[in-house]
Amino acid sequence: MVKFCKDGRIWGQNNKEAHNHLGILTGRLPKKRKYPHLKWNSKEINPNWKGGKSFELYTSLFNKQLKERVRVRDNFKCQICGIPELELIERLHAHHIDYNKKNCELNNLVSLCRSCHTKTNFNREKWETYFKQKGR
Repeated sequence: MVKFCKDGRIWGQNNKEAHNHLGILTGRLPKKRKYPHLKWNSKEINPNWKGGKSFELYTSLFNKQLKERVRVRDNFKCQICGIPELELIERLHAHHIDYNKKNCELNNLVSLCRSCHTKTNFNREKWETYFKQKGR
């Protein structure tokens, strides 16, 4: 007797083997993809894809001294959740408010904990507005 996982795979087999056997054993075939010409994990169909902006290099101005100045200015606290750097495992991150890695002006940088920095990478327009209203 063949056992199936909740997601339809055959128990104990990897996805490729399971898909091959599923069509034969159950008559079910893998779902057709919305974009068959692109890989499922292709950058272009990911809603967070910004045309490769994350691969741009930082300028030499974005260095340890600048990041330290930002943390000192922000009193070593995350500017979203307010958690102090002393309570964290690692240092606060310096985040570019306008997401332009070449703009290293102090008023364009803000201190964030890892969790909040991760949040700011989604819905960028919201976070740009948030920091501009906050006075950064």
